[in-house]
Amino acid sequence: QSQGSCERWWLVIVTMATFATFLLAFAGIGSLFADVRGQDQYLNALSDLRQLVTDIDGTLQELKADVQDIKAALQQQNICTQGNSIDGTTTGGTDGITPELLISGPPAVGEFTHHAVMDENDRYLLLWKFDSETITFEAQVQTTGFVGLGFSPNGGMTGSDVIIGWVKDGQAYITDRIAEGYFQPRLDASQDVELLSGYENGTHTVLRFRRKLRPCDTVDDREITEDTQRVIWSFNDNDPDDLDGPNGPRYHGSNRGTKSIILLLKETHSSGLQDGNVLTFDMRNPNVNVPSADTTYWCTAFQLPVLDRKHHVVRVEPIIQPGNEGAVHHILVYQCTAGSTTPVGSQKCSNMPNQRNCRAVIAAWAVGGQGYTYPDHVGFSLGTDDDPEYVVMETHFDNPKRLNDIRDSSGIRFYYTPDLRQYDAGILEVGISISQNHVIPPMAESFDSTAFCFKECLNPFLQQLGEPIHVFATMLHAHKVGVGVRTKLVRNGVMETYVGRDENYDFNLQETRFLDPEIIIKEGDELITECRYRTTHLTGFTLGGTATTDEMCQNYLQYYPRFKLDHCDSLPDINHGLTFFGIQQTDGIWPGQVIKPDSMAGQSVGVILNQYPWTREEAERLDQHIRGGPVKVKCKGLPGFNLAGITGQLKDPLPEPTVLVTNSTVPSGC
Repeated sequence: QSQGSCERWWLVIVTMATFATFLLAFAGIGSLFADVRGQDQYLNALSDLRQLVTDIDGTLQELKADVQDIKAALQQQNICTQGNSIDGTTTGGTDGITPELLISGPPAVGEFTHHAVMDENDRYLLLWKFDSETITFEAQVQTTGFVGLGFSPNGGMTGSDVIIGWVKDGQAYITDRIAEGYFQPRLDASQDVELLSGYENGTHTVLRFRRKLRPCDTVDDREITEDTQRVIWSFNDNDPDDLDGPNGPRYHGSNRGTKSIILLLKETHSSGLQDGNVLTFDMRNPNVNVPSADTTYWCTAFQLPVLDRKHHVVRVEPIIQPGNEGAVHHILVYQCTAGSTTPVGSQKCSNMPNQRNCRAVIAAWAVGGQGYTYPDHVGFSLGTDDDPEYVVMETHFDNPKRLNDIRDSSGIRFYYTPDLRQYDAGILEVGISISQNHVIPPMAESFDSTAFCFKECLNPFLQQLGEPIHVFATMLHAHKVGVGVRTKLVRNGVMETYVGRDENYDFNLQETRFLDPEIIIKEGDELITECRYRTTHLTGFTLGGTATTDEMCQNYLQYYPRFKLDHCDSLPDINHGLTFFGIQQTDGIWPGQVIKPDSMAGQSVGVILNQYPWTREEAERLDQHIRGGPVKVKCKGLPGFNLAGITGQLKDPLPEPTVLVTNSTVPSGC
């Protein structure tokens, strides 16, 4: 069957069934009122009418389910899996485009591994998959005009690598462009996007296309990496008449937006999960009325299942309420320290839970992700004295149009089993200790804060464990002025690899990132975590802390086998940092007052810092000054396993590790 024939099947089925339902309804209404003679009979008839309406509604719901069953049957018979090629002829096989569009309910992703609803009105669905060299997209958009997709350096249009396509008179078009400002993107001299297929179905335009991850055109095209990508999108209800110029693609108006997505997020597969031995536990928002604000963080506390023996969590996946795919941006689950104050309630929060004892991230989902399964030999332990009893789920709502009628019951589902795996997973925090002594100046284009996980902290716990640990996933964390986070593994003074890295970090997108291959941390190894901040828009200092307006610098490493180390952090020595301003001694209360030198005695430290004549050059000088000074060690084990004499000790920073230079390669096919 052709695509048009398939759609006619749907039209005939739905029209006939709906027409029959309404014929029965009108017949029922006529019989109800045929013998009405008085008020009592009229009221009785009205009551019966209400029941009839309820019955009709039930019939329509059953009809909807029947239509879905018919649809599934047609697809199983391969009737509705064919699309139109770019010349208007029918194509079949695995390269055909299914007409299953995101009209309601969860998207049909088919052969694609990732998907994202780009807008809160569910009009623009983006599907994609990738291999080592290329990425394939399919845009399903509620328009019969042109569709735009771009990769931006910062979420804006200028400098974006843009793809614009459309279907006109049965012919599909795709164009590769560069945006040089807020006007029509010009055509690239080298057209490096391959159109695979495209069609319209009366309401939607569907385009499938492919491009290289590392393009040959390094001037106008942007490389797609494992970093966070600022993906911009647009559409117009009219097709262009020409490829460019006055009759080329017209202004999209309000049909545009931007979304941060990790396009090359590695997925794990749910292998070896036996339904009979796997239980589920759902954590869902309690029908939250999403505030009419651009960004909202909402925290809800949950008690984990009370178990009579040890279990392993083996899979985590999102539960996104149908219709809210564009509003739910990411979800984090924080474990609360065993035996600590019990978290309660469901309410707005900062970007982290209000409870200070709920800090380590044990699960994360963000737009584009499908959930993840732990490695076959690893599980997250539940049910023992060392395991968390409570968690706090944080949902980030994205509502740029400030709608006031969104209600949400999205959440996270844990799959857990009594069939234990070989290893318990652990979570190790590395980074900068949370403190106001972590200072970031204004006017900085790029200011680095650096933390160290010293071997003097790692070694005793690794020795107690008796073997190395294997890191299989990371979750990077900074706040609003953070633009880059990375952790380096240093072995014998040489940087071996990155244990998590994002040079285009977005505070509003935090996701568990799986490592392939796993990274082994041995006795004698050390870790350097660096966070890069941009504060060119600020006039005052930013301090460390848990609030959204404060800053953090952490990497949560998921690893096995679990050992007794919980935090391996450090904090730049504030006393050394203050010598940059000529301050020799303070009263020790932050921000406090100056004691020495005498010429500055009594002055407020905070005022001195904020009144300093900051420029980008001065911010860079402070960066180098702090980087060369000592740091205070924080080496925190699980309860009863702290190392005396290490935490609080001042140590010199690790020297910059040697980086082995590898020969760069030109992208294949260029």
